[in-house]
Amino acid sequence: EQKHFALPSPFKLHSVYSVATVVYSVATVRRAVFCCFAFASFTDLSLMRLSTWLYDHMAVDLMRSRAVEDWKWHSGLGLSHQLFDLLVMMGLGVMNVGILCVVWIMISLQVLGAVAGCKVPPAIFVFGDGTLDVGNNNYLNYSVDLGSPDQANHSYYGIDFPNSEPTGRFSNGYNIADFIAMAMGLQISPPAYLSLAGTINMDGFTGVNYASESAKILSIADEFDASADNTIPLLMQLDDFTATRAQMEVKLGSRELKKLLSKSLFLIGIGSWDLFYAWRLQTMGIKYNQADVPYLARSLGASIKALYDAGARKFGVINVPPIGCSPAGRWPWRVRGHVIVVRGRCDGSKNELAVEFNNGVRRLMANLSSELDGLRYSIGDFYGFANATFANPSAAGFVDITSECCAYPCDSPPCQNRTQYWFWDVSNPTEQAAKLAAAAFYDGPAQFTVPISFKKLVQRK
Repeated sequence: EQKHFALPSPFKLHSVYSVATVVYSVATVRRAVFCCFAFASFTDLSLMRLSTWLYDHMAVDLMRSRAVEDWKWHSGLGLSHQLFDLLVMMGLGVMNVGILCVVWIMISLQVLGAVAGCKVPPAIFVFGDGTLDVGNNNYLNYSVDLGSPDQANHSYYGIDFPNSEPTGRFSNGYNIADFIAMAMGLQISPPAYLSLAGTINMDGFTGVNYASESAKILSIADEFDASADNTIPLLMQLDDFTATRAQMEVKLGSRELKKLLSKSLFLIGIGSWDLFYAWRLQTMGIKYNQADVPYLARSLGASIKALYDAGARKFGVINVPPIGCSPAGRWPWRVRGHVIVVRGRCDGSKNELAVEFNNGVRRLMANLSSELDGLRYSIGDFYGFANATFANPSAAGFVDITSECCAYPCDSPPCQNRTQYWFWDVSNPTEQAAKLAAAAFYDGPAQFTVPISFKKLVQRK
C-alpha cells in the first residue's frame, strides 16, 4: 500500500503517484527500473519495495490514464526491456547493466524535468453549479414542498461515461471539472463531497468536489425562488469545505495542511442561476439585493476571501457563459402579463447581466490579488469561448448550438450525434463542449484566460 513507503530524501515527492508519473515517463524501462534498484547494490528496503510495486502496478495503471497517454511524455526517454535483455546476453552482466540503468534514468529524469513542466498538485477543491457537479445532488432528498431536486442519477445522463453510468454529472459523459483534473494529471475529478459520507481519507487524496446543480452564490430562499432549499448553495459548500479541512488538520497537522492547501487548485464556477433569478426580479420591477449584479460579485468575493483565510492560494475561476443563449435562456418569459418569445435567438437581456457580472468578477479578482498576499488566480472566459464557438460552430465541429441534445428531464433517448451538440440539457454543455472549454482554460489561446492560463497557475509555486 502507498502509505507503507518511506522514501529517502532524494525521492520525497508528494505522493507515490508523483514517482509513478516519473517512472511512466520512462515507461519502456520499467523492467530496468526494477533491476537498477534490485541489483546495483541498493540496500534500502523501501526502495526495493517501491521498485517492485511500481513495476507490478503503477506503470500499468498510468498507461490507462488518458491524460498521460495524450501527453506521451515517454517518447524518446526509454531504454526498452528488450535492449536490457540483449545487453545482458552480450556479456555485460547484470550488475553493469544495472549501473548503466541508473545512469540512464538519471539522465532521463533530467530531461523529464524540462519536459514535464506541470506537476500534479496535491489536491483540487471544486465549488460551483451543474457544470462542475459530479454527483452531490444525488444525495439530496425529496421535499414535499419543493419536490425532487435536480438529479442526474438516471438514464440518459452518463450515456457516454464508462459503462454508460449515470454518475450524477449533468452531462452525457465527463464534465469540465473532470477535464481540468485530467489536464493536470489526475484520472478524474475528485469525488463528490456527499458521496464520502462525511469521512475524509487521506490515502490517495486528490481533493473534494462540492459543486451542486442549480446552486447559487446567494442562499436566500423567498416567495419568488425557493430553490435554495433544494440545492447546495455556495455558502453551504464552504461549510462542507470547513468540515473537510477540520478532518484534514487532525490527520496532517497544521503545518502540512497549510502546505497542501497553498499548492492546491481551488476551482470555482458559479453565478448563472443567480443571474437568471436577478433577471426575473428585474423584469418584475423588484429591487432586492439578489437582483443587484455588483452585489452578487461582491458576495462571490466574500466567499473567495473566506477560502483564502482557510489557506487557499490558487484560484481558477470560470466565469458565466452567455446564459441567454442556452435552451433555458431562450424559453418564453412573461413580463407584466405578456408572454415574450425569443424566437430562435439569444436573449440579449440575460446576456447583458452575464457580461456585467463577468466584468465585476474580473475587477474583483484583480483587487483581491493586490490586497491578499500570495493569492494567485486565473479566470477562464467561458462567455468568450462560447461566443467564439457560436460565431462559427462548424469550425469546432458543432452542428447545433441552440437546442439540447437530451430533452428535459432527459429520460428519453437523446440525439445520436452528441459530439456535434453544444448543449446536453437545457443549461449544461455536452462532454465535447466541456472538453473543448476545459482545454481552452487550461492551456489554450491567451484570449480565453486572464491574466494567465490554468496551467501556469498550477505550475506557480
